[in-house]
Order: sequence, then C-alpha cells, then structure tokens
Amino acid sequence: MKSLRNRMLVIASFALAAVGASAIPAAAQDVCKGSFTLPHEVRWQNATLPAGDYTFEMKSLANPSLIVLKGPKGYSFVSAVVADQKASAQSMLIIESRGNTSTVTELRLSDIGRSLRYAVPKARKEVEVAQVPATREQILVAMNVK
Repeated sequence: MKSLRNRMLVIASFALAAVGASAIPAAAQDVCKGSFTLPHEVRWQNATLPAGDYTFEMKSLANPSLIVLKGPKGYSFVSAVVADQKASAQSMLIIESRGNTSTVTELRLSDIGRSLRYAVPKARKEVEVAQVPATREQILVAMNVK
C-alpha cells in the first residue's frame, strides 16, 4: 500500500515539474512606450544623446522610474530623480539650454499622469556669470500606452 502511494506521489511530482518547466514565462508588459525626435545633441543624466529619432519604454510605475531609450547610438537607461503624479495636457520632453549645452530636465507623460524630473549638472560659477540665462525648449512626445 505504501509503495503504491509513493509511486503516485513520484508520478504527481514529475507531472507537476514537467508542467512548471514547460510553462512559458509571462512577458513583462510596458506601462508606456513613446517616441520623439531630438533636433540637436542633448545631455540626459549620464548619457549624451546625438540628434535623431528615439523610442522609449517604461516597464513599471515603481520608483525609481526607469526609462529605456533606443536611439542612433543604441540603448541607454535613464532613471528619474523625482516622479510626480501630475496631469499634463500633452506629453513632452523639457530641455534646458545654457550656452551651447542642452540638458533634459523633465519628461511629462500625460497618458499615465506622470512627470519625471532629472538632475541637471551645475555650471561652474565663473561660467554661469558669463553666460546668458537658461532657455527652455519643449519637444512633443508621441505616446503608446498599453
């Protein structure tokens, strides 16, 4: 009687293991995807991005908010310093320019109600005094929310 029960347990264990091993893992769904075009070279956190067409994916709303960028030079990973739940009429990339340096300061994602802010490197004081004030540029972002 015990041997029959042991055999049944072994068969059930193998069946369960076979089902678990053959299951296809669920692919992680993106929270949102989008695209934009940079008209000139831009600094975004630690990445320097040349002018061109870009796509991005956001896999999760969890902090830290991580964006995966794909562009002319391949892939870059960019993590936001602050992620706010903020409504915006349109999705856009906010770029701040000082002299000949442009830096991404914010990515507004209207379809998911998020605004991601990024660190901007501080200019040296002697350079800051000699430069003209910072200008802001808005680049529209095409969104695809799942």
